[in-house]
Amino acid sequence: MTKFLVVASGKGGVGKTTAAINLATALNGYGRDVILIDANLTTPNVGIYLGSSKIPVSFHDVVSGEKEITDSIYLHRNGLKVVPASISLKDQEKIDFDLLDKYILKLTGHADIIIIDSAAGLNQESLGAIRAGDEVIIITTPDLASVADALKTIKICEKNNKKIRGVIVNKVKQDDFEMAKENIEYILEHDVIALIPDDDRVRQSIYLKSPVTYSYPDSPSSVGFKKLAATLLGEKYVESIEKEDSMFDYVLKTIGLKP
Repeated sequence: MTKFLVVASGKGGVGKTTAAINLATALNGYGRDVILIDANLTTPNVGIYLGSSKIPVSFHDVVSGEKEITDSIYLHRNGLKVVPASISLKDQEKIDFDLLDKYILKLTGHADIIIIDSAAGLNQESLGAIRAGDEVIIITTPDLASVADALKTIKICEKNNKKIRGVIVNKVKQDDFEMAKENIEYILEHDVIALIPDDDRVRQSIYLKSPVTYSYPDSPSSVGFKKLAATLLGEKYVESIEKEDSMFDYVLKTIGLKP
């Protein structure tokens, strides 16, 4: 059965699209068939971040009724399937956001997991994406303004009977000016399921038009996203071994002869 997982945020600038891309890639790395769909139709960035901004068929063409959903699925070089949206202003005129969930749900049966990158904020566009989801993951940064907006998004999701799978706190620097995980959980009344470190490799991966989990698999943010994917799947995260340990060291660790 296809599972629809919405990645949502109360405001822009918290790294929602980056989180959606890298979570989708990490889930794909665990052997799941994943499609990432850009449901942020007014300001789409998935295609830009992944180097597929100019495409013959976009999600806009599907929502306008001109094309089938299968015509808009593209394969990124990392193995992830992507449904990008158009960056053309002209294509924005075609959209009826009240029907957005209907077109997203056309991906039913085409993958194990559909990751929906929704529009930021609280509007008909973001609500259309939320309606399509089985569960919603909330993205915030560790500051009061972002957390307050995340709370509003959670309330909208709950009003629409959507399950909150958890909260991702993104761009974490672990300095004295950030909100603590416990305080964020207290305000939002939901568990923080991942703390993703602020990582220069993310910015570099955007320049390379590739997920950080693919370009820099051992970077702090990549490890965070892969641990998150393991948590969502109920699987054990296995740390990469190629950086510091020899194969002999790995064997010793496996049989319990080395810490």
